[in-house]
Amino acid sequence: MNDPQEENKLSKILVAIDGSTSSMKAAEFAITMAEKVRNEESGKKGGELIALTALDVSKPRSFLSSFIAAPTYGLKELEEERNQAKQWMDKLRQKAEDKKIPFRPEIVEGVISAGTAIIEYAKSHSISIIVVGTKGRSGVSKVLVGSVASKIVTHSSCPVIVVK
Repeated sequence: MNDPQEENKLSKILVAIDGSTSSMKAAEFAITMAEKVRNEESGKKGGELIALTALDVSKPRSFLSSFIAAPTYGLKELEEERNQAKQWMDKLRQKAEDKKIPFRPEIVEGVISAGTAIIEYAKSHSISIIVVGTKGRSGVSKVLVGSVASKIVTHSSCPVIVVK
């Protein structure tokens, strides 16, 4: 029989990242949280940090993309977004590794909203807690915005911390 206290441990901490100042503050908070969990557990299982960026591939990558029928139009912009996400993940990986926090970067792409992608990922990967920023990037390529954080808080099956 499983110990109920053991099941409530913060073994998997998911932080939603879109490169905004708010999401990077959330990441710093999540790293600190994971570090505390690992210290309390004496380095045992717990405190794994998963950084997730959700890219909605159904959205046009530029204003003109909605007017051009070429199937490859927008791929360059999508690849640039992937590369940006990898850069954010590399920065976070270094910070996590400096504190000896297990780190896993995830970039998910789909035709669903960022909020839905984050909620579904958390559910399917048994995430213990989600950490999000209050506001995301603005502009056409926004990935995580205030309304997304609100959606996650409302619909997530696990606890959510919103970092200002």
